[in-house]
Amino acid sequence: MNLDDIYNWILQHPQNYPGKQQESQPRTVQSYKPLEPKAQFHIIIKATAEYIKEKMLNGNGVNMKELGAFTMEVISDYVKPLQHSGFNMTQDLAIQRADRKHVHQIRPCFVPDNAFKYFLARYPGKEEITKPLSQHSIYQKGFGMNFCNAGPIAASSYLGKDVVQSVHTSLIKAIHDLTRLGHDLNIDFGFIKISVQNRDLKYKYDQSFIQRLNQTDYELKMRKSDLGTSQHWTTTYQEKWSKSTLNHLLTRPNPNQVQENYEKSMALKIMSLDLNTAEQTNYSKKQKVQLPTLNK
Repeated sequence: MNLDDIYNWILQHPQNYPGKQQESQPRTVQSYKPLEPKAQFHIIIKATAEYIKEKMLNGNGVNMKELGAFTMEVISDYVKPLQHSGFNMTQDLAIQRADRKHVHQIRPCFVPDNAFKYFLARYPGKEEITKPLSQHSIYQKGFGMNFCNAGPIAASSYLGKDVVQSVHTSLIKAIHDLTRLGHDLNIDFGFIKISVQNRDLKYKYDQSFIQRLNQTDYELKMRKSDLGTSQHWTTTYQEKWSKSTLNHLLTRPNPNQVQENYEKSMALKIMSLDLNTAEQTNYSKKQKVQLPTLNK
């Protein structure tokens, strides 16, 4: 079963997956018309995949509650001792990073949540990643972990935040139920493919996505921000959102064109009224209508 089949399963069993995802919901922008329930699933999951992909390219992991963590493992090669590496303190920092760029390699991975593991018979090794010693939270599955925020996803798909949360909750619950029932799943998020066959979980990241992860420097990726401290706090949210790929996921239609099309459709509805089916009256037969005379 692929994602489309999972959407149909959720919509066919509303008693097991209640919520706003079962009905068509209004859009946050009037230029967009309401979508069918299945189309809402497609657009929200597409925006979710772009959100996770963008976070990982920025050096952060994303933890989807009760599904798993999309994170990365940093593999470091042996470093030559300082006296044998020809390290020059007078070189620029960028040159020094480029010299040791080959030392660090980033391997993306997926760590299933404990709630998801309960329904699986086999999954990648328990120590899929090495948790940093400085992280004491049970939710830290890797470096710079973030919970999946429904706000940017809702803003990208022009739907309410509660609708996005309802779609995520029903999708994850359906994945648990279908795995427990023994169905084979093929969950394709674009940059990663997660498959469950005979309750055996496997995943594979897209090769182009892995190459993009390793194109830039590891030390640059793991920083909190590419901006300086003063610029980081003065940069507005609108400026950050304008650079996000989620902002350009859907192109906003021209409101004037939308209004014009709406008026044309209303005019066609009025013109298509069938006057023969109107209520019959005898007004014209009983009374004479005096028309005004025309001055020639």
